[in-house]
Amino acid sequence: MGRKRRKGPKILLHPMFRWIRGKMGKIVYRLSHNGEVSAYPAPDMSGIEWSAAQTAQRQRFAKATAYAKLAIRDPEIRQFYVEMAKQRKRNKRRPFDMAHSDYCQGNDLLWKKLMGDQEKPADWSWEDAQLPSAPIAGT
Repeated sequence: MGRKRRKGPKILLHPMFRWIRGKMGKIVYRLSHNGEVSAYPAPDMSGIEWSAAQTAQRQRFAKATAYAKLAIRDPEIRQFYVEMAKQRKRNKRRPFDMAHSDYCQGNDLLWKKLMGDQEKPADWSWEDAQLPSAPIAGT
């Protein structure tokens, strides 16, 4: 049986606090995609030991996040993910999500663009990689 979700009261924040997010004390403030601010108690993770599977998943997720950050900086690849989002009826203003999902499924367009048919090493990660000096979208 799952935990019962406690619903807190809805409050209107002063405009100064409308964009608050992060952690203050033992409360975590989160800005959702629809613009609402939610407050949650901060989890106490001090006594948690991650299993090997959890550690491996967190590393895979970190690699996918690093890839997506770099991939959407490239104008051509960003446009590809915007088009992919349109085809899959997802939010076209969030190409990062599509890049992350695509990388998790084994596709690495950035590697193919920069390295061609060269085989990607098994331990390769985009976390420490830098893009070659090229025009970057949005700058």
